[in-house]
Amino acid sequence: MARKNKRRHLYGRKEFLFNFFSLIIVIGIGIYFGYRSLYYYSKQHMVKQGNNQTLSEVIINSNRLITDGDGFHKDHDGYYFKGNVVNNYVSFANRKYRIIRINNDGSIKLITDENVASFLWGDETSYSKSNVHHWLEKTEEENSGTYYETIPNITKFLVKTDYQENILKDEKVKKSDKTFSDYVTTLTIDDYVTANGKNSYLNNGKIFYLLGLNADKNNLYIEDDGAVTDGDNLSGYGIRAVITLNKNVINAFGDGSVDNPYTVQQGKDTNYVNTVVKLGEDNWKVYREETDKLRLVKMDYIKENDQEVIHQFSKKTNTFDLEDKTNIAVYLNNNYLNSLSYKDLIVDNTYYTGETSTDTGYSYKNIYSNQVTCKVALLNVFDYNSNDFNDFFYMNTIQGVLQYVGFSSGLLEEAEITEEKHIVPVISIDKNIIKDGKGTLTEPYTVG
Repeated sequence: MARKNKRRHLYGRKEFLFNFFSLIIVIGIGIYFGYRSLYYYSKQHMVKQGNNQTLSEVIINSNRLITDGDGFHKDHDGYYFKGNVVNNYVSFANRKYRIIRINNDGSIKLITDENVASFLWGDETSYSKSNVHHWLEKTEEENSGTYYETIPNITKFLVKTDYQENILKDEKVKKSDKTFSDYVTTLTIDDYVTANGKNSYLNNGKIFYLLGLNADKNNLYIEDDGAVTDGDNLSGYGIRAVITLNKNVINAFGDGSVDNPYTVQQGKDTNYVNTVVKLGEDNWKVYREETDKLRLVKMDYIKENDQEVIHQFSKKTNTFDLEDKTNIAVYLNNNYLNSLSYKDLIVDNTYYTGETSTDTGYSYKNIYSNQVTCKVALLNVFDYNSNDFNDFFYMNTIQGVLQYVGFSSGLLEEAEITEEKHIVPVISIDKNIIKDGKGTLTEPYTVG
């Protein structure tokens, strides 16, 4: 009788079930971790791509288009912000701007969030011949481009801004047939009206000039309540700078809010202007960078025993005079200088004291006709100034017994030299003593 062969099993039933479920678990783990790896790789890749997006792409993709009310609008020239928006802040060159519009080619027009100086328009109402034009833009005139020179590698990041000197008549804008373009200009009446004027983000509660004229060819300026007013070209008001970023600038980070603005990726194209330097217990802001020196303005008034010091300019003359014992110049370069623990870090520099007046004319160039060399001085009317000081003396001369006084509103006025005003000192230091820090108020540059 033939014997039946028993079938041999490689695995028993229990072994088979164990290996089957183990395989399922291994495959599941593989799928899970494979998915997570792919997810995080994709997320990192998207972040990298996001960081390489142009600023215009980020703004357009981050804002919902509307057709009425406050927000992000579109017209035949591109996109623009209208009304009291709070998400159009941009950080560039150590300062904050607001986005006016994105042009069709992707370039972005910006305006400084605050005033950057306060001075007189000039001897003529024409913008091309004004102090504002020559102060903002680098022109053929000597010593022009004060603001232009505060922006590092300007032609790499900016394109020229087109503008017209239009006429405001019966609350309507009459277009000029001439168009000009500069790397730096100021706010036009057109952009102010398009943004909804006093009911917009452009109304910052400060007084400042507009680029445009009324029907009588008088200059225009914005009151502190946002109203458009015609003014005298020999009056002194605030200045706001307008620039246009080129279409290729990259957004490094930010969401457009005031505390987290869109931030232009600048790489190594940076400078010290508008950064903070800590000396002793005092914070100073860089208002001008020179080849080997930094000019600093104190970020507060002079104080003694925690009390703000008010001081006459002089009892004798409106000139910043180091020989006049009653003069603010003597107080600054003796009493005040000797009170500073870091006085040995302060170096001599040249400060300009020329007269701008009816007698000499109101051109910015006149301030360079006289100068003084010292360690401590005051701001000149035509210095870049982004601080919020009030009722303080400038150092350049008017005439007679009068001196210029600045206000936080943006207004520039005259005062008698014997009046007592706040004192905002300026000094200079060697650039190479800056060692650590980021130049912000919370992490200022330190020296060593």
